[in-house]
Amino acid sequence: MKKVISDYHINTQLLDMINESEKYLILISPYITLWGHLEEGLFSSIERGVDVKLYFRSDKEEEYLYKLKPLKKMGVKLFHIHNLHTKLYLSEKKGIMSSMNLVDYSTKNSKEMGLVSDDEDMLKMFKKYSKELTSKSIKSKKSFLRKGVDLVEDVIVMKDDIKQLIKDEGVCIRCLEGIPFNPNKPYCRKHFISWNKYKNKNYTENYCHMCRVEWKTSIRKPICKDCFKEMVV
Repeated sequence: MKKVISDYHINTQLLDMINESEKYLILISPYITLWGHLEEGLFSSIERGVDVKLYFRSDKEEEYLYKLKPLKKMGVKLFHIHNLHTKLYLSEKKGIMSSMNLVDYSTKNSKEMGLVSDDEDMLKMFKKYSKELTSKSIKSKKSFLRKGVDLVEDVIVMKDDIKQLIKDEGVCIRCLEGIPFNPNKPYCRKHFISWNKYKNKNYTENYCHMCRVEWKTSIRKPICKDCFKEMVV
């Protein structure tokens, strides 16, 4: 199937694609503004185990990394690309190549045109293009303040002689079992024994030791960014 679509039909096809995805979602748009149905669809996809990647322009990095924080917390992988102008939306079932940015205003007001297809060869070409973009993704440029925060964070969770932060209760960063709050010991007994076999301090776990939110943590960095900021204020 190859079909030309326009205006609000693009948004309809896009949301359907998101809601029907089972394996992966790739959303490429220079400019992004979140809206209710989009966030709900992405959250539902993440809950189904769909791998979601979102690409945007590198010159919007500082603005979007803040605005898109809810998506990052969900588990959406963010990439910023220099001079990005492509608008391409893709799942394992179909792809949409369009003039429409992933912006709420555009979905309702702009005059747009696109092509939707479930042709296997076309989907392979679309996915190949997205992989090439990933290889061109620019590493985040950190401000001096951001570098300082990251350095302090590393010190808090790595140094043996640091003063221990005290809280009433935390959770195991692998299974959510309630345990005493201690950033130096963020595992329950069972999963500490498992981790201790290899002692990989960078091994990625599932949850924030402090607030329980899903987050890519490790024994080196057992709390999410928001909780860390609360503790250093």
